[in-house]
Amino acid sequence: MRAAFYQGSRTFTTGEAPLPAPGPAEALLRVRRVGICGTDLHIFQGHLDHRVPRGGVIGHETLAEIAEAPTASGFRAGERVVVEPLRVCGACRACRTGAAYLCYSLKVLGVDEPGGMQEYWAVPTARLLRVPATLGDDEAAMIEPLAVAAHDVRRAGVTRGDAVVVFGGGPIGALIAMVSRHRGARVVVSEINPFRVEILAKLGIDVVGPGRDLAAFVDEWTGGDGADVVFEVTGNAAAVTAMTGLARVQGTISMVAIHAEPLPVDLYRFFARELTMHGSRLYAREDWDEAIRLAATGAVTLGPLVSRRVPLESLQDGMEQALRGGPVMKVLIDLRA
Repeated sequence: MRAAFYQGSRTFTTGEAPLPAPGPAEALLRVRRVGICGTDLHIFQGHLDHRVPRGGVIGHETLAEIAEAPTASGFRAGERVVVEPLRVCGACRACRTGAAYLCYSLKVLGVDEPGGMQEYWAVPTARLLRVPATLGDDEAAMIEPLAVAAHDVRRAGVTRGDAVVVFGGGPIGALIAMVSRHRGARVVVSEINPFRVEILAKLGIDVVGPGRDLAAFVDEWTGGDGADVVFEVTGNAAAVTAMTGLARVQGTISMVAIHAEPLPVDLYRFFARELTMHGSRLYAREDWDEAIRLAATGAVTLGPLVSRRVPLESLQDGMEQALRGGPVMKVLIDLRA
């Protein structure tokens, strides 16, 4: 079978690999789509070499169909599924307190262990969720990032009437905006990429684009109070500098992006306004359930976020396209191409 292999900073190759042999509690999946996300771009740039080995197979945003599964699992050949790509110990404090996705021994499939950038993949059946028939393959491949957004919004406690500012209008930022809007919040996204600004506008999301003063906008938009919740989704130092100036008294800042280097934060603002900042990583099973419900009911629109679909052999090019920015939102690897 075909698979894509990480060979070090900015290098992927495609070649042959043996067909996986599923264990007694695993299903053999035939992979259909895998998304490229911000974590994958960090891998591509060599930022996660301490976790991804040379020759590793990445890919954690995966849509697949069941090739074979244990009878007792309830899954049948041909069913489409998405993969919750977590391996946890079940015994540590995080696992015992309901935060298994933060397991002290956490392994992420597609990062720390082999992932979906291969034609066939053996995955524990406990980590599979069925995909509603109403969703096309491209939409279904967006369920994992939608689960991330659902978790981010839930953790931030977004409620009806809140003023929400999202730094970054990429796939996760757009999804956070739509989930927040579904909860009844007022939402604005800060984004400078004209291609993404156009997509966000077509989705009915208010955008503060290039050439506009975001701080002045938020001050007027909130009557001088500041935003209830600010999401940092860019990974950009300028957003970290600006975020504390936008939150209201006792407001919340949610750190969603991965920042590869330490950055200065205005701690006086935290003190003076009694702000709360938290990290938001991955998802619980309830976030997956919520993501599937939002997608299946059309409460969140997924299709327009997919800007390109490329074959597995073009993973290298897909990574470079996503990293360059420009006219790109979400790149999917199509393993059926």
